[in-house]
Amino acid sequence: MDERDLAQRVRELRTQAGLTQEEFGEQVGYSHSTVSKAENFREADGMIGIRQRIIERATGNEVAGPFFEEHEQ
Repeated sequence: MDERDLAQRVRELRTQAGLTQEEFGEQVGYSHSTVSKAENFREADGMIGIRQRIIERATGNEVAGPFFEEHEQ
């Protein structure tokens, strides 16, 4: 998974759960605007760590670099 894939994974997790960005944000501890930024990849946007934490909180799995793979805990 690369940086762009992290953004896609955040969106996938939210849509699979059938949640709005606001609902998903409440579930993972971020605002809906942060979830929106996390879902919409922009080069060098500084969101890598936040995307990782959102995925970890939503799945319960650790996301490790450098290729950002999910590992079950």
